[in-house]
Amino acid sequence: MTDEQRKFLFLKQIKTLDTLKEHGAISGEQYEISYNGLVSKMHITEKELKEWTEKK
Repeated sequence: MTDEQRKFLFLKQIKTLDTLKEHGAISGEQYEISYNGLVSKMHITEKELKEWTEKK
């Protein structure tokens, strides 16, 4: 998987988590657990995380 594919997949999954949280389908705690698990399992570095989630 290329870095661009990883970025796309990660951001897509975060968007899904955001939507679930907005609609009350998951709690803030569940969101954090899922978010951190996703970062860990996808081996996202702090640098990538900052670059990919930084608001422009």
